[in-house]
Amino acid sequence: MLKYLFVLITFSFVLIGCGNNNTPEKIKSDKEKYEFDSTDLKTDGIDNSGKPFLMGYNFKKGEKHVYRLTTISSNTQTLVMDTTMTSAVEQKIVYLIDFNVKDIDDEGITEVELNINSIKLNASANGQSFEFESTKDNDTAKTKQFAEFHALHNSPFSIRFNKSGDVLEVFRADKISNKFLETKGAADTISANDRNTIKQELINGVLVPIVTQIVRKVSDKEVYKDSSWQIQQAPIPLMVYQINYVNTYKIEKVEKLNDSRIAVIDANILFNYSGNSKVNQAGMQYTFQKPISRAEGKIYFDVDKGFQIKSRTKTHLEISFSMEANTPEGKKTGKRRDVVSNTNILELL
Repeated sequence: MLKYLFVLITFSFVLIGCGNNNTPEKIKSDKEKYEFDSTDLKTDGIDNSGKPFLMGYNFKKGEKHVYRLTTISSNTQTLVMDTTMTSAVEQKIVYLIDFNVKDIDDEGITEVELNINSIKLNASANGQSFEFESTKDNDTAKTKQFAEFHALHNSPFSIRFNKSGDVLEVFRADKISNKFLETKGAADTISANDRNTIKQELINGVLVPIVTQIVRKVSDKEVYKDSSWQIQQAPIPLMVYQINYVNTYKIEKVEKLNDSRIAVIDANILFNYSGNSKVNQAGMQYTFQKPISRAEGKIYFDVDKGFQIKSRTKTHLEISFSMEANTPEGKKTGKRRDVVSNTNILELL
């Protein structure tokens, strides 16, 4: 179940407030710093210039920002056999991320150091609640239980990306993987090959989805109101299916905020599932229904400063299949249904 939740968290990351762009506003209290704002960005009105523009990342060396990323996920599973069993997992994670621009080369390739300075997790699974806060929960039992989050806390890593938002490299992540292994008590027993595998899994499964919420790929053509574009994504396996999907974007309007033009972008996904809906395994026949999926989002991009200032994206997936087997007691049947939803909210503080 958690595997499918992770797939959708990663999937929704792909789909998808403002302060001074040099000195991030200090957050006054722990409560405030973890409180997200999912409402539409309040701007100063519509830009009526009618001038097309190129969207692109235009950070300056030495520039510093703080982003807040909130991910809200839920997974409800219903299994019908002789009786009906229902399980539910809900999770909210808030990351506060320092974004420090280290270098920009002559071709516009930007190198940034990211540091997750705070993480707060609230989760529940079948009536049992779990909490973790990186700046407070430092006892050995708690950090071992939440080793992946403990490893991310204050462990800087670096990224490189171009002006269009293609993330070219995520690197210097050794501190995260080493801290994870040390917390788990495996640092002295794991092989070099397995150590590298874990580092790559952390990069691809955890860091890249976070990074691509902040640095999204944008159009490399001139755009304005009603302009649209598509980005083909790599297929994702999900149970018996392969998800082929395309991110679609359309500029709903162009607004003004503090003398900057803000592109308000509608985001969506076109889904296509392929695969054999019937599978026989260990004497059991499984029949899968075509997944039901939908996605939506809104992205606010500062055209003049050249970076994203807010976004809100949502995905929803329903997976159902039936099971049938012949046993000495006769034919046994069952059904299972998973409903997974994710919401991601990014804010520039």
